[in-house]
Amino acid sequence: MPLRCLLLAAALSSTAGAAVWLGADAGISGFGVHAGTSLLSVPLIGRLGVEASAERAWNTSVSNRYAAGVTLRDLNIPITRVDAFATVGAEYSNSFAFYGEGGLRGPLLGPAGWRAYVRGSTAGHLGAGVGLELRF
Repeated sequence: MPLRCLLLAAALSSTAGAAVWLGADAGISGFGVHAGTSLLSVPLIGRLGVEASAERAWNTSVSNRYAAGVTLRDLNIPITRVDAFATVGAEYSNSFAFYGEGGLRGPLLGPAGWRAYVRGSTAGHLGAGVGLELRF
């Protein structure tokens, strides 16, 4: 059984390219960090993965935001070096809610790139921001 799990993990990582990313963002509601990993390559579309984030509000009387979700990344935009991403998941900030996030990513230098996003949640929270991201 352990050998099967090891072989499955190796097959998934080679298919997905073992992509990992981490970054820092500043948005209208606060600043934070995010990190994720690719789990599965979807031919002709992009990569399916998981991502988690933590955000501290600019206003200290507002609770921090913690989120985890499933993301579809590397959605290539033809004739550009930019790709899109979309994430859905759950977040906690005083109460649990579902959220959706989408945005664009582009290259800067080496593994570093920029990121811009918009987000909305079932709790009525809206957000948008920009950040830097390292991709491996």
